[in-house]
Amino acid sequence: MYEAVPQQPVFRPAASDHLALGVGADGTYTLGGQVAAFLLGVLTMLLFFPLIVVAALLYTRAEERFASGEVERGRRLVTWSWVCITPLPALALVVGSLAAVVALVG
Repeated sequence: MYEAVPQQPVFRPAASDHLALGVGADGTYTLGGQVAAFLLGVLTMLLFFPLIVVAALLYTRAEERFASGEVERGRRLVTWSWVCITPLPALALVVGSLAAVVALVG
């Protein structure tokens, strides 16, 4: 039954010491990466909605790059997607916390 279906080669990325943040060697999220992406994604969605769209587009392109064998390009796109959902929401959280402390104290 399966003889008529040609076997497709399965892409196996080369082992590397340099992995993208939160992504395993095969290009899928690690458990820690899934948790961090969810939490930071929700925070970004609430505070900076356009950035979550950019991050999603970058990660989608990264998945395409991993599938086509362009591992380094995929890693760079994953890193940029993390940049979209990490620094600005974290900065807003810090500034908001400081503003709340100042408002309560002073």
